[in-house]
Amino acid sequence: MNGDVRDFVDRIHYGDELVFMYRGQKFFLEGLFQDDNKFTTYLDRWELPGTDYIWVGKGDKTYPVQEFLMARLWDGRTFWEAESEMEWVDY
Repeated sequence: MNGDVRDFVDRIHYGDELVFMYRGQKFFLEGLFQDDNKFTTYLDRWELPGTDYIWVGKGDKTYPVQEFLMARLWDGRTFWEAESEMEWVDY
């Protein structure tokens, strides 16, 4: 991660909109409080091939940060295993 990875992770806790690159593809992560009273985190890929959300997690009292960090979304690796190849960018 080209920025402060701890700051990046802290922002996930607040549902901030985050844009980052991983291996030439742009991703968008955001958290929303939904009508079902769940804290929902969405991971979307903005670059081709565009698909539906890559990952959706829900939490009762907080955003599902640990679940996102431990999900094997990055070529079979967790966020912590792949973060050195990520670049935090503005959109």
